[in-house]
Amino acid sequence: MDQVLVPWENVFVYNDIEKANNFFPRTGFLPRFVVHGCTRLAVKLDFICGLLLKATEAAGTKDYRGVQANVGEVIAWRNLFWGLSDAMVRDPKPWIGDYVLPNMDPGSAYQIIATMAYTRIKHLIEQTVASGLIYLNSHARDFSNPEIRPYLVRYLHGSGGYKADERVKLLKLLWDALGSEFGGRHELYEVNYGGSTEEIRRYSLFGAMASGSADRFKGFAESCMAEYGLDGWTVPDLSDPGEFSYHARKTK
Repeated sequence: MDQVLVPWENVFVYNDIEKANNFFPRTGFLPRFVVHGCTRLAVKLDFICGLLLKATEAAGTKDYRGVQANVGEVIAWRNLFWGLSDAMVRDPKPWIGDYVLPNMDPGSAYQIIATMAYTRIKHLIEQTVASGLIYLNSHARDFSNPEIRPYLVRYLHGSGGYKADERVKLLKLLWDALGSEFGGRHELYEVNYGGSTEEIRRYSLFGAMASGSADRFKGFAESCMAEYGLDGWTVPDLSDPGEFSYHARKTK
């Protein structure tokens, strides 16, 4: 890329260090980036939930208590990210003029929780579908082999009327999404999607400090501590036990 022609109409900033350094805070990029990323992950989890539900049907385990608990947790993670996506959009914050930006409080929550959630979801599916993810023939051509096909039909069929080729098609797709090289790259991608896992946690703190939320949190704690002291309650709506105090009676 030593000789690349970039048309001037495609250049946003040139030879302006201040504009380049302030791209993220002044363009509203980050709030819009996180609402996109969260919605993208929520849609991805819709797809994964669908595969998991069908996989437990094919395995005949969908009514097992433990399986239902694991599937329910995966769906709860899906619900969480849709909730965060909705919260960013439905409660936007003022920006420049009449413009608004997605709310970064749920946005920063998405950035941090997503790094943990996808790995947890993957583990839940591996626990739930278990050997079903690997107890599969290696290639679709095996079903065309007259010597092998009878064994596949007999041993690889699923419950609930799933034929062998239908079950294999379903579980191969789930394996592709989670266990293959492609699936492994996706897990790494989700863990690092927002950048350094340490930095995005610091951003959450710095955002709370910049917005005044950190001071509000501390004020909440301080208002509680202001209601009592060494001699008991200091507010009129709460009363001390007086002579009925266990410690007062014990010292007598």
